[in-house]
Amino acid sequence: MVGTRARHAADPRPVAAGARSRPGIRRLAALAAAAVGAALLITLPAPTATAASQLITESFSGTSVSDAAWKPLGSACLTRATSAPSSGSTLGVCSSRTQAPPASASPGALQLTDNRANAVGGVVYDNAIPASGGLDIKFDQYQYGTSSGGADGIGFFLTDGSVPLTAAGPSGGSLGYAQSTTAAGVAGGYLGVGLDAYGNFSNGTEGRGTGCTTPSAGVGSRPNAIALRGPGTGLTGYCYLTGASPASSLRATTTLSTPTTDLGRTIRITVSPARLPVVTVYMGATAGASTASLTQVVQYTMTTPAPASYKLGYLASTGTSTDTHLIREVSVSSVTDLTPLNLVKQIDRTNAQPAAYSEGQTIPYQFVLTNSGGVVLSNLTVSDPLVPSASCTGGLLGTGLLLIGASATCTGTHVVTPAEAMSGTLVNTATARGLNTLLAAVNSNSSTATAQIVTPAPALALTKTGTLTDSNGNGRADVGERIAYSFVARNSGNVSLYTVAVADPRVTGISPASTTLAPGASQTFTSTAYTVTQADVDAATPIVNTATVSGKTFSGAAAPTASSSTSTPVNGSAALTLTKGATLTGGSVAGATVAYSFSIRNTGTVPLTGVALTDPLPGLSAVTYAWPGTAGTLAVGATATATASYTVRQADVDAGQIANTATVRGASSGGTQAQATATRTVTLDRTATLAFTKTATPGNVPAAGGVVTYAFRLQNTGSTTLTGVSIADPRTGVSALAYTWPGTAGTLAPGQVVTATATYTATTADVAAGSIVNTATATATAPTGPISRTATATVLAVPDPLPDAATTPQGVPVVVDVLADDGPAATGATLSRAQLSATPALVGGAAGPVPASPTSGSATCVASGTDRGRCTYRSVDGFTGVDVFDYALQSAAGTWNVRVTITVTPVNRTAVARDDRLVATIGGPDVTIDPRANDTDVDGDALAITGATPPTALTGSFNCTAVLCTYRPPATGTAGSTVIAYAITDRPAAPGTGIAATSTITVHLDPAPLVPRGFSHRDDVALGASTGTWTSTTTVTAATASCVAGRPVTSLAWTAVPGATDQLVERRLAGTTPGAWTTVARLAGTVTSFADDRLGESLSYQWRVRPDLQRWLGVASAPSVAVAQPAAVSAVGC
Repeated sequence: MVGTRARHAADPRPVAAGARSRPGIRRLAALAAAAVGAALLITLPAPTATAASQLITESFSGTSVSDAAWKPLGSACLTRATSAPSSGSTLGVCSSRTQAPPASASPGALQLTDNRANAVGGVVYDNAIPASGGLDIKFDQYQYGTSSGGADGIGFFLTDGSVPLTAAGPSGGSLGYAQSTTAAGVAGGYLGVGLDAYGNFSNGTEGRGTGCTTPSAGVGSRPNAIALRGPGTGLTGYCYLTGASPASSLRATTTLSTPTTDLGRTIRITVSPARLPVVTVYMGATAGASTASLTQVVQYTMTTPAPASYKLGYLASTGTSTDTHLIREVSVSSVTDLTPLNLVKQIDRTNAQPAAYSEGQTIPYQFVLTNSGGVVLSNLTVSDPLVPSASCTGGLLGTGLLLIGASATCTGTHVVTPAEAMSGTLVNTATARGLNTLLAAVNSNSSTATAQIVTPAPALALTKTGTLTDSNGNGRADVGERIAYSFVARNSGNVSLYTVAVADPRVTGISPASTTLAPGASQTFTSTAYTVTQADVDAATPIVNTATVSGKTFSGAAAPTASSSTSTPVNGSAALTLTKGATLTGGSVAGATVAYSFSIRNTGTVPLTGVALTDPLPGLSAVTYAWPGTAGTLAVGATATATASYTVRQADVDAGQIANTATVRGASSGGTQAQATATRTVTLDRTATLAFTKTATPGNVPAAGGVVTYAFRLQNTGSTTLTGVSIADPRTGVSALAYTWPGTAGTLAPGQVVTATATYTATTADVAAGSIVNTATATATAPTGPISRTATATVLAVPDPLPDAATTPQGVPVVVDVLADDGPAATGATLSRAQLSATPALVGGAAGPVPASPTSGSATCVASGTDRGRCTYRSVDGFTGVDVFDYALQSAAGTWNVRVTITVTPVNRTAVARDDRLVATIGGPDVTIDPRANDTDVDGDALAITGATPPTALTGSFNCTAVLCTYRPPATGTAGSTVIAYAITDRPAAPGTGIAATSTITVHLDPAPLVPRGFSHRDDVALGASTGTWTSTTTVTAATASCVAGRPVTSLAWTAVPGATDQLVERRLAGTTPGAWTTVARLAGTVTSFADDRLGESLSYQWRVRPDLQRWLGVASAPSVAVAQPAAVSAVGC
């Protein structure tokens, strides 16, 4: 197979630059020389057909490397080298061999670093190899040391073959490929493969992957990983693509200096021959592993197109963690077979190139020729329609031979033509040709390079100058003087322009008529001189002249035109002057009138037309003109006058002046504008005053909690508008003011009034002080500055007078000093029993507006003097209870009607206690009696029994309660009568405070009852009385055995007096000398009958009825006729 050669001893002769270091070169060179020199036909064995072309084979096992394209970096060296190389690569003797193979160890290796701290070493292969067939790269790598951590690792990288590769990127985690924070990545970087023992090649720290988003800058530290990074330039890019950890460790821990194959690993990297290559990395468990035994670790499809050719390199480094790094048995071949003579055409990027080229720029090209066939080639030529001749260097022997596997680089340039500059891209294809040893032609593949062309941007620039022939030296153009014009046209675009011509409407005879201009080129054009005319001078404007340059591109498209102007001043001027006057009529008030006058004069050297006056004062009347001739036209020196009027506004008065500027404008025949202004200020006198009042309702607050309502009135009495108008009442407790504005809040025009109200609740302290004095301040801002006014309102805090009361016994007048407790309300007040106000304050329930008079008496009051305020009340006879009257009091604090209450208490008089009797029977039941029944109290008081004193002679027992006495007769004994004294009081609840009265109760003890014999007797007598009609019926029921139970009962009936309340029934013994009247019963006013039972004593009695209401008036009915009571003993058998 091509690329597989028998090994021979190293050829001692020098090898041309670029030749591959492979066995048999000397034999092939001899054959080639013989073929060329003798022109003999030599027949060689045909090469075996292969699927790939071998591009690089280097074992690094010897003492030197013949291929000069291998360039060492840092500490890189050959472990077998014992002296510096005399030719070929400069890889030489290792200066340090810490845990590294000695020079005696065979086979040798490329030592990148030994096991020292902070060591860096690498190699780059600075010959371009074709990318069109893809790459299949295989090598053995060794990373080993005594520690288990390992150093950074080994980086392998591919770069753009058109870029010089003389250095690697930063060491450390970047492994010679990616950038760091301060150092650029490898130049032209396309693919970096990190054999990353330590793990930082995958990490996006230290600046690696700057600018990357997708793919990312990194995925964090990943020790023992094979990771890929993509293209980058300088400090940008080199993005993390993918990565994975192999099945076994990339490094080994050992104490050996010369590693065995089991400590190494075979690495294979394939890059497919696609526009977007597929990159696959394999690894073997040992060094020297067969291709079939390798295991795929990672694969990635590139997203950036591959360059036309590649260069490659290695780098390793150590830090505080260390390893020895070795490389052996490097083999690089294409994936698919290349043509025997392979050509790669590409833009030469040895020097920095622009992203796109413009017309006239030079494009440098490289032509990389590789002999990938089986015979030596000679007479090599490159055919390129854009590069007439290419200069070839490198790889060719002095005889012009290109050995098998060798490559040569030819260079050439091309200048972008005008036609190409319009194309957008410049696509160029080249071919190469050579002769084999049989002098047969060997043709290469065609190879195309595409250069981007800057987008065509045609542009022109024009510079025009005018030179005045100034005959009189006044620096201005006069009639008849001449102006010479010249024009410089320049191509300021990036493409050539054709038929470039200048046009100027003011001149003729422009020369040349047209020209062609390359980018950046210029041409001067001239014309016939211009003669100044009278019209030019009368226009009073500079002679402005504009020229235009035009042209076309190679494609015939018009380029953007450019223009240039000159301006030559003429000996003519346009000027105006304006004066303005003003007269104020009607004073400094709104509505007054200002009369304005204007004088307009042409002070220039040319006539003016379109003369007009403008005055921006709003409200100014139309301007009335007086022209010397044609309206709007002024000859040189002519004057026009004008007038206008203005009505003063309030805003003017506020401002204190009317200041305005008038402007007059006119133009010469050439359009030159003349303008003048005049300002006149009319001063207006201003006044700023306020009228401020404050009132309070009510005028008196009698007690804490009373509410005062303040009313404020503020008027603008000046001539200017006031702003920021406000009223402040500083008294604590005054509510927020509620304003009523005539217009905009806070603003008062002259004469306008704002009102406001606020409330205040009186406190105990106010009442104690006797008044509430409160001052408010009104403020406003006038155009001349702030102004203020104050107003005070005083509210009396006088307590209401107090109601009065007095108590007096019945029939006793009482004097009340009604002003004694009225405090400040009585001070200086008018006192009267008559009405003093229609709306008095009513105190204590007083009537109003007329004071009330007593209903059961009379009242008089002293209104002045030492007895002022003393009121005397007298009740009517017999009145007791409550009576009232009012007095009126009036002072500065208010008017009151005050209530006086008089209580008339009754006089307590002694009750009348009357004798009583009861009849009991020996051995009979208890007998009860209420001795109060016939007792009376003229005051109507309730009575209560306070005690009874039975004599010792009384048989049986006798006890009394407050309302009843009970006699219990003895079971045996002698009949007879006993008198018992008892006492009553008219104060049952408090007997000690009442008046006591005494009387007696006669107890009649009857013998035991006899056998009843029975009798009956009935007398009916009709009686008449003044209180009604009496009806008396006496009935004697059947006698009982005791002759007691059947005692006679007298029944009475009468007609009640209308309106009577209770009825008192009184009884007396009838006869010539009647006995005293004794009350025997008190009956309700609705009762009209009464039964009185007495013992049959054969006595006559009389009764009368007294309405209880009239008990003090002595009104009673006439006594009834005497009614004789039959004796009980008249009954048969008693």
